[in-house]
Amino acid sequence: ELNTRQISDAARSLSTFYKVDTVSILGRLNALKDYDALIIAKPRSPFDEKDKFIIDQYIMKGGKVFWLIDKMQIEMDSLKASGTTLAIPFDLNLDDQLFHYGVRINDDLVMDMQAAPIPVVTGYVGNQPKQEVFPWYYFPLFNPDSPNPIVHNLNAIKGEFVSSLDTIEAPGIRKTILLTSSRYSRLQSTPARVSLNMLRDNPDPREFSKSRIPVAVLLEGKFSSNFSHRLPASILESPEIHFSDTGVTNKMIVVSDGDIIASDVSSRGTIYPLGFDRFTRQTYGNKSFVLNCMDYLCGDRNILELRGKIFKLRMLDPGKARESGFNSWTAAILPVLIIVLYGMIRALIRRRKYAH
Repeated sequence: ELNTRQISDAARSLSTFYKVDTVSILGRLNALKDYDALIIAKPRSPFDEKDKFIIDQYIMKGGKVFWLIDKMQIEMDSLKASGTTLAIPFDLNLDDQLFHYGVRINDDLVMDMQAAPIPVVTGYVGNQPKQEVFPWYYFPLFNPDSPNPIVHNLNAIKGEFVSSLDTIEAPGIRKTILLTSSRYSRLQSTPARVSLNMLRDNPDPREFSKSRIPVAVLLEGKFSSNFSHRLPASILESPEIHFSDTGVTNKMIVVSDGDIIASDVSSRGTIYPLGFDRFTRQTYGNKSFVLNCMDYLCGDRNILELRGKIFKLRMLDPGKARESGFNSWTAAILPVLIIVLYGMIRALIRRRKYAH
């Protein structure tokens, strides 16, 4: 999962309201008994079946889980080093469990014209590299429009190499989509070849024809165990395990991007606040989103409502912004012409009135 430095700002912010700790399950049945909620932040290796069983029973007994899962194996460091890389799926051994709860994270990458910029070397001035920033379509910006209090009134949320997700029919489970891509999106299937060279060309909006691709979902209801039909009777009847086939009314949140909770860490070890982009000096709504998710899962609605009173950053529509410039020029010049015309008419009226 994410290292200590990457989760430090999220943990520090959560510790204002909660007691925050890190825990390793390691096959221990009682590893999670003292925790009300569990954050699984960008795991990088397959889950052991016993650990999956412990998490499953933790959910059946009312434990809340915030899943932040990267399905595709790709990092910016390797991409910057070579300029081109191949994104392949991670085998985390979680697909069956999440599918059973009502969601599937797909083996693809979301590309969005509404994206955060990254710096790219475009030339040299003497021996010094010249950098410019260009929108990187694999870093989508999610502008929440759901009335759900988790995302209500939030600033844009930055993602990095995000996959799409689908909701699956699960009896008794209510699904609420929290985050989606913009109106100008597309999906790149696996194996996905990712290259920085694409920044040299202007995108064709017609290629970004998909709209509102889901990337985060809230699941609420009584979940059934993923292990109910594949455990021997000796385990099911063991008083030590105390197996539950159907859980109490519960809720969980699944996000198909682990970097939403990750702070940026420089090569010198500087840890930036969660959601802060050191290249554009802009702060996105990642921290508020993470705090809101945990407040909702833990039932602290008062703090959630107070935090929702935030002004929202309104992003320009990237598709319309790239269309014909006639409307843009009209909007810029017409008000000035109206004022000039008004001044001329007013001056003419005054001249006639006071001429004699």
